[in-house]
Amino acid sequence: MACCELCGNEKVSTQKARTTGIQVEACNRCIESMNLQVVEVRKTFSKVRSAKVNAVTSRGIAGKDIMAKKDTELAPDFHKRIIEARKAKGWDQRKFASKMNERLNLVQKVENGGRPTDKLISKIEKILSIELNIERDSEHTSAINTVKRNMTIGDALEDLLSRRDE
Repeated sequence: MACCELCGNEKVSTQKARTTGIQVEACNRCIESMNLQVVEVRKTFSKVRSAKVNAVTSRGIAGKDIMAKKDTELAPDFHKRIIEARKAKGWDQRKFASKMNERLNLVQKVENGGRPTDKLISKIEKILSIELNIERDSEHTSAINTVKRNMTIGDALEDLLSRRDE
């Protein structure tokens, strides 16, 4: 994992690419969007692997988006819903954990806002008779990366290319 010299993304997989005569380390997104020439292709060590590397897969089926199959998503306040329902039944965390046949620290983690697995969500919903999934809506989406960053080489290149087209 490295840092893309064009867009500034950190902890991404990069390849050496050539842009306007300069060799840079660029992520796959920048290489594709700017149609850059890859200088050095990293070799895969697996002989069996012949599928397209960037394909979205679900249970081995290339091209299937696993996130698009659901119309619901976990409610942002799921942990509050769990706490309220547990207290309404008169259970403490230890009793709730034993009812689910799970560890106490897992219940504590979930009630503190830790994302439970889909299997655990189903178990909690069944035991507490509540709904933790809500209908997917743009109102419930949130920005992941809102941190301002400095201008990168990619920003300067994009600005230069947009000025040429004018």
